[in-house]
Amino acid sequence: MRADPAAGGGAAGTVARAASAAAPAGEGHGARLSAFAELRFRLLWRRLRGRQGIPDLVARIVAFAVAIPAGLVFAAAAGWAAFQAVRAGDGLRAQVPTVALFFGVWQAWTAIALSVSDGEAVDLRRFLVYPIAPARLYAYGLAGSVLGDPFAVFWCLLLGGAFAGAAVARPGVWLVPLALVYAAFVAATACLVALLQELLARFLRRRGARTLAVAAIYAGGAALVAWGAGSRRLLDVARGVRALRWVMFPPAFAAEAARALYAGRLAAALPWLGALLAAGAAAALLAYRLALAQALSGGEGGLARGARAGLGWRLPGRLGALVEKDAKLLLRHPLAAVLLVVVPALAGVVGWQVAPRIPAEAGEVIRAVPLLGFALYAHLATEPYWLNAFGWDRGGARLYVLAPVPPADALRAKNLAAYGLSLAIFAGAAALLVAAGGAPPRWALAAAVALHAGIAPWFLAAGNVVSILNPRAAAFTLQRGSRLSPVSALAGMAIVSGGAGLFAVPVLVALRLESPPLLVALWAALGLAGALVYRAALPATARLLERRREPLLAAVAGDPE
Repeated sequence: MRADPAAGGGAAGTVARAASAAAPAGEGHGARLSAFAELRFRLLWRRLRGRQGIPDLVARIVAFAVAIPAGLVFAAAAGWAAFQAVRAGDGLRAQVPTVALFFGVWQAWTAIALSVSDGEAVDLRRFLVYPIAPARLYAYGLAGSVLGDPFAVFWCLLLGGAFAGAAVARPGVWLVPLALVYAAFVAATACLVALLQELLARFLRRRGARTLAVAAIYAGGAALVAWGAGSRRLLDVARGVRALRWVMFPPAFAAEAARALYAGRLAAALPWLGALLAAGAAAALLAYRLALAQALSGGEGGLARGARAGLGWRLPGRLGALVEKDAKLLLRHPLAAVLLVVVPALAGVVGWQVAPRIPAEAGEVIRAVPLLGFALYAHLATEPYWLNAFGWDRGGARLYVLAPVPPADALRAKNLAAYGLSLAIFAGAAALLVAAGGAPPRWALAAAVALHAGIAPWFLAAGNVVSILNPRAAAFTLQRGSRLSPVSALAGMAIVSGGAGLFAVPVLVALRLESPPLLVALWAALGLAGALVYRAALPATARLLERRREPLLAAVAGDPE
């Protein structure tokens, strides 16, 4: 016999209290949302009390412990720049740091949120049965995407430092509208990111849309460079890009409002602040409508579809069919399509704006940093695939047991598929970076290829262990924070930091000997050593997978949290 849920003190009782709040004579919307927040807290508390709870809690604390001190350091620099801008009042000394702050934060926030960030969010599909307005749930999720994401906390701290610098420079009542500008910028950026996620997920689910989007990025970049070959045309392109800055309304409107306030023109700042609030609200409303339509459709947002008639990819070797299966699984997920579009586009922006501004006196190695950075960033962006290799199979992971498939072959196939996606992202990013910023030396291209290929076996060998010990069912959506658990995300941070530190040693050697081309040989040697380590560790990792088969299947075949 079941007890009455309404009399319980657990999560069921919370749901019952939320249901009772839906009665016409019941309490208001605030009580319903409070009951929902209580339910989320109880579910979180239950997870924390489980076997994996304490490691997840420690991982979350460590992530914020890293983000907050780093944010405070950069906040001091932003505060000093804002201090100088307020003291200047108007002119280039006020305009340049203000525009750089808002556009820089917006670009970094958007790029990371669309590629590697995995913050908290609310899945409307799972909570539509609750007697709470879906709009309130979506607003709750947007707030959680800011407060629950270490990257977002970092950007907010940086903006807080800029506000503090402005307050020190000129105390007064004018700081109230300035605080509203900063708060509206944060809210508008979060809403625009949510809208971009919904639009990209909806567009890239269509058959052929991914190929069209990727081709448009590359063709557009090539056409832009070819058309702007002359200095006069480059100036026209720059003016055209400046005219399009209003499409990126959060930094554009916020920068104009802040500049007016810095100069003491409150009346001129209010229209920009109003436009920022209105545009942010419109973006939030459109994102909510798209998310609600997706939730009501009953699907999970993936690219699942029936198999086409044909012969497949016909990859050779014993692993051919497995690699084809894993590669198609990754490519059907909207995250892969977004990475193939966003990361090369970001590289084009870096090549256009950043690379030409690096002085020649800095040296060849420093000038090659953008290219080398994207060689590493391609692996960082694909972390969810090599740190949670089996989470994307969901219930299909049982096929490895039913077939049966040797564990070592399953690991190799997944690693090859993840590396292939990372290689495609890096190739696209390098192509647009070179097209927009100019051709680097040949040794820099060879070094970037050696870095990307050489560091891969180190990442994949460590990622296999994380995938087996801490699996998680991954959701086939962009906006949900369920691709990696906090423990896996922290482990990924340690793996990437360790790999970057290992491959930084040859950089110091090349700088010491004043021989940048030496990087190619040194990174190739480290890559060969990594391949040997990967090959030696694979049998032990396969035995670990065999021993952990049942817990892994139970984790990945369930519903994503």
